[in-house]
Amino acid sequence: MRFAVSVFSCLIAACACMGAVQAAEAPIVVAAENTWGDLAAQVAEPDMHVHSILASPALDPHLYEPGPAEGRLVHDATLIVANGAGYDAWIDRLAQARGGKQVPIVRADGWSGWHEGDNAHLWYNLAAVASFVGRFVVVCQQVDPAHAQAYEARGKTLLAAVDQVRQQIVEVRSKTVGQPVAATEPVFTPLADSLGLHMTQQAFQQAIMNDVEPPASAVAAFERDISQHHVRLVAYNAQADRPSVQRLIAQARQEKIPVLPVLEIMPPDQHWQTWVQHTVTQVAQAFGQEP
Repeated sequence: MRFAVSVFSCLIAACACMGAVQAAEAPIVVAAENTWGDLAAQVAEPDMHVHSILASPALDPHLYEPGPAEGRLVHDATLIVANGAGYDAWIDRLAQARGGKQVPIVRADGWSGWHEGDNAHLWYNLAAVASFVGRFVVVCQQVDPAHAQAYEARGKTLLAAVDQVRQQIVEVRSKTVGQPVAATEPVFTPLADSLGLHMTQQAFQQAIMNDVEPPASAVAAFERDISQHHVRLVAYNAQADRPSVQRLIAQARQEKIPVLPVLEIMPPDQHWQTWVQHTVTQVAQAFGQEP
């Protein structure tokens, strides 16, 4: 009996090793951020393995510098996905450092609607997301033609989910169109545009995004809009904390103006569609709509 158990254990171990080898041989997709990594995974897995480098909301993407471990990931990648638009230029540097044969890179800014200088926070732009999914499916099929039909099927399922988010936005927009809102950074702007919201305080947003203190005139204008209730909602980047922003958020809360935290890196264990739908629901609730 002891021998039989031993043989059985060896068989299990051998199967596990074979599985590990097969998993190691599967193509690897490396994503700069988990927003695009999640979208990629919904199309590529289980036929490819997706690894997102920036995967924690505790990280500030604007301050991120990759290390040797990230360099090795990119070196071993079969396919790379990124936001582009100058947002994550570090992954382009890692890709160039590979030397030899370069791998395909699918960037969100490869969307036909993107123009130099446009808002770089493309994961909140549904047209850019849909374009990314479609282009990523094609590249997956080129890299791994044996699973072409699976990539196409999963891509269609994901695009249907994007359409569901779009429908939710259409429903909420009827109550939000034209409403004045403000934000401390332009992270939320693509989604605000989809909802028909009127975004104010652009000077303040640009300063914070460029990591400089806003001019006193911009701060004063923002404070005035809050104190006089000229805005119905204040959005802020929960990953970029600085005193000038925190003072405005505190003032908005004191004035009973709804405050909306937004993120550049998704919380773990979420899909892009549920994450964005939750944000749209929060906006709806801020304007008195039922979820």
